[in-house]
Amino acid sequence: MDYIIAFMETYGYTAMFIAMVLENANVPIPSEIILGFAGYLVAQGVFEMNTTIVVGTLAGIVGSVLSYWMGEYGGRPLLLKYGKYVFFNEHKFELAEKLFNKHGGTAVFVGRLLPGIRTFISFPAGMARYPMWHFIIWTILGTIPWTILLVYLGKVLGDNWQDLIEYNHELLIVMVVVFVIIAAFFGFKYYRNRRKS
Repeated sequence: MDYIIAFMETYGYTAMFIAMVLENANVPIPSEIILGFAGYLVAQGVFEMNTTIVVGTLAGIVGSVLSYWMGEYGGRPLLLKYGKYVFFNEHKFELAEKLFNKHGGTAVFVGRLLPGIRTFISFPAGMARYPMWHFIIWTILGTIPWTILLVYLGKVLGDNWQDLIEYNHELLIVMVVVFVIIAAFFGFKYYRNRRKS
């Protein structure tokens, strides 16, 4: 963890971008550390909030696309051969794979909000050759709230930003609640529009 913090302190947004790309490309660097510390830097006046969110979101998309391509062109043999070099977690990958196989594109959105699984959800989408633009749209929709939440909490917690690492399961609950609220809102809006037509 210390090397990530030192990297970001030295190279700022560039380091944050690289770390988030790697995290989203299946390298197990907790986003709670990257985005939480970025939020702390926002609180210290080193980073700017909107720029931090944009950089984090763009890096998430780039890393997810890389993971998608690895799944598309390398598939499971690639993970089995090289996964050990990036501390590949086969259990979490299998959960992500089952989630995608069951729910398709929706799983990309939901998976982006689940700690642990979010890192691996893009790979099975690539293996299944899920349409790229649909994949990118779902990825954006899932990446934005996760990025905003962690950066904001890192800013609010200030010197205690590392609490995000300890309470990542509570983050999961928060994201599920947010997802349910969003789904209910759009479901109600869709139902109301259908009744009017």
